[in-house]
Amino acid sequence: MPTFQIRVINTDYDDSSEVDRPSTDEARAEALKGALQMGVEEVCNGSPFFGAEVCIESGSEVLERLVVAIGVSPLR
Repeated sequence: MPTFQIRVINTDYDDSSEVDRPSTDEARAEALKGALQMGVEEVCNGSPFFGAEVCIESGSEVLERLVVAIGVSPLR
């Protein structure tokens, strides 16, 4: 099973982990779930916005770079 490196990066942190997944699609799903969980936690703790870059790498090759953003604003 291939090993992928997942990085979630924004101005406050640079978090990385290695995951074994059968495909790039499954590694992408894992990466997005992790970034969204981080964003939900930040927004639930009072931050109005969360944004991060998600990188999926295999060895020294960058397979994908994505942006994840969550924002909360009151409706008036």
